[in-house]
Amino acid sequence: MANEVTVINEWGEAYTLDMLRDKKTVENMSAEALHDLAYAIKSLKAPMKNVEEAVKSKLDEGIEIKGITYTEASKSMLASDDEKLKQAFVKKYGWDSVQVKTPTQLKKRYGNDIEEDLEKVVVYETQKRVKYE
Repeated sequence: MANEVTVINEWGEAYTLDMLRDKKTVENMSAEALHDLAYAIKSLKAPMKNVEEAVKSKLDEGIEIKGITYTEASKSMLASDDEKLKQAFVKKYGWDSVQVKTPTQLKKRYGNDIEEDLEKVVVYETQKRVKYE
């Protein structure tokens, strides 16, 4: 393909989208190649977000962009979030049928008054996150 999008790292090595879509190709890259590619792709995240926001803005303004349109999708949700509904679901299906809010959601809703109760029940987990230096 003459106009295929290609990611080029700082050493001039080119990675086509077909190469990046192939999981085996990516898994077989050396650690150094993955390092260079990861940084090249990370640098594209902000520009890609800018493009997506600009496209949405144009569509919101009614400007047509060839091949790009909004689509309608439906999302299912419960009609209301009241206590009677929750009690009926708990009675029929058990506690798993209602959502327990996260500590952050509870603090937002009830303020600092709930901190003392949360300290007794909150469990902390350690997560691994990729850090780019």
